[in-house]
Amino acid sequence: MKKITLFAIFIVLLSMVLCSQEINYSITLIPDSLKENADVVIRKNMKELIINDASSAVLKVKEIKTILKKSGEEHAFLIVPYSKFYKVSYIKGKIYDKSGNLIRKIKKKDIFDISHYDGFSLYTDNRLKLIRKPAENPPYTVEYEYEINFKGILSFPSWQPVPDYRVAVQNSQFKISGMNINKYRTKTFNFKSENSKNAKLFKNDYFWSVENFKAIEKETFNRSIKNIVPYVLVAPSDFVLDNYSGNADSWENFGAWIAKLNADRNSLPEETIKKIKMLTKDAVDDKEKAKIVYEYMQSKTRYVNIALGIGGWQPFKAEDTDKNGYGDCKALSYYTKSLLEIVGVKSHYVIVHAGKDATDMRVEFPSIQFNHATLCLPFENDTIWLECTSQIAPFGYIGTFTDDRDVLIIDSDGKGKIAHTTIYPEEVNTQFRYAEIDLDETGGISSKIKTVYAGLQYENVWRILDLSEEEKEKKLNKRIAIPNMKINKFSFVDNKDIIPSVEENLEINVKNYASVSSDRMFLVPNILNRKENIPRKIKDRKTDIVFRRGFTDADTIIYNIPEGFNLEYLPENITESNKFGSYEVSYHFENSKLTYIRKRIIHKGTFPPEKYEDLRAFYKLMYNADKKAIVFVRKQ
Repeated sequence: MKKITLFAIFIVLLSMVLCSQEINYSITLIPDSLKENADVVIRKNMKELIINDASSAVLKVKEIKTILKKSGEEHAFLIVPYSKFYKVSYIKGKIYDKSGNLIRKIKKKDIFDISHYDGFSLYTDNRLKLIRKPAENPPYTVEYEYEINFKGILSFPSWQPVPDYRVAVQNSQFKISGMNINKYRTKTFNFKSENSKNAKLFKNDYFWSVENFKAIEKETFNRSIKNIVPYVLVAPSDFVLDNYSGNADSWENFGAWIAKLNADRNSLPEETIKKIKMLTKDAVDDKEKAKIVYEYMQSKTRYVNIALGIGGWQPFKAEDTDKNGYGDCKALSYYTKSLLEIVGVKSHYVIVHAGKDATDMRVEFPSIQFNHATLCLPFENDTIWLECTSQIAPFGYIGTFTDDRDVLIIDSDGKGKIAHTTIYPEEVNTQFRYAEIDLDETGGISSKIKTVYAGLQYENVWRILDLSEEEKEKKLNKRIAIPNMKINKFSFVDNKDIIPSVEENLEINVKNYASVSSDRMFLVPNILNRKENIPRKIKDRKTDIVFRRGFTDADTIIYNIPEGFNLEYLPENITESNKFGSYEVSYHFENSKLTYIRKRIIHKGTFPPEKYEDLRAFYKLMYNADKKAIVFVRKQ
């Protein structure tokens, strides 16, 4: 790596001098340009990472933030995590009023020490030091200073000087120092100032700074702010965690470390081995064997997170998971892998950054970018991915939790390799609806509606399938939300295929659905799938438009019109196709029967900011068309 430049040294020394001086925290000293669109202004943030060796380091942080509005008060909290491997040496804090006068210092009783409980962990040694937001009303300023000592290193915190939308930055700095500095790697992203005019950005091998970065408004159809603001990833080359040493210079090497953690933990009781062999003895191929094993695992276990020491990375022994009947993602995935080995089905352990809107993995920079474990089954003409923490997921369905992203698999040679998970295309993610509706003279309707949700749209309803009938009805009423509606009957058929689907059948009555005047009836035929809003107008949009997933909706609705009415007005058919998708609506009326057909397709893709007004026009077209009414006139 390059040596630190003289210019970088000068900046570091200058910043140390400036920080030794008393700072006036009056909000009047914040430039007006930084207050624009801002809920919070970071006045100063100084972070220094001191690397001692492959297993120890120190992180020093000092941050001063002015909270301008109530909507920014989440940034007034201080949350410092710690565990067996990293300890908090000290925390200091002060609160200032809007004029910069000291209100009070943070005392020991103001610092809470709580378990980092996530709602499903059974045992964990992860904890938090917490300072709650002040009781004062904004504007006010918080100043926090703390130090963390690492004893065992696998990764380091990244540096993201602009932590969120509507946060401006007056000055933020990040420095790496220490005797072992050349054993660590860094990667910078988005060090350009297009997203904040007049911002000053500086980067070097071991020193980075951001000044006068204006707050960014959150823009519709954008992803994480991390895609557009400067940030730095830091990762070790050689590392030691709980006496397990490894190297992360390549994914192959890091995968080898994971393989070392997992080695020789696959033994299972003889009784379980016999049971699995018996269950799969009539299976016609390996895929059927795998399905049987997966569903056995689902029936026998439940997901419970346990994170103690190296257990945050190392799975339970398979025999312990078999005995206990529970485990975290690592334990359940490794247990399933061990069960599959019994019947000769090959599988690979996988680590992944899970979440519907998770940030993309930076494949070019080997480092810790994961929060979940799954399995990959590499069949000859197909690859199956298994989500082992769910008791209800169909075999081979991973859904929006881990779909369409790069992951690290640990192959048969015990090395890491990048792979990509299942992509569910728009023609698979479907919602097909067919309804027959009887309309009476008062505008009331009675209807039988059949809807099939498939692919990723399966997730629109699958969470309610295991609820009681009473809870299902409550969920349906909340989701459909038509005024004056009564559900007379409902049922679901769950088809747990690799591309799963749910068939939903409803029988409903709705009083006064159509508006009736003295001699006319106004009917909006789109009863269940209206576009309810238009994306807000954004002047000078700066970020790409991102549709991470595509889908297809198709509705066919037939209305039986009462004999006492004739058709007076029928809207024109619409056909629109563009880069974002397509939209079609058609109306046909004959023999007192109205047929309404609507089809909408949204394409997966990334589109430039200047196309945003085109997108708004497309959504406006759908919004207006979905509300259009057909007019019937009463016969004389």
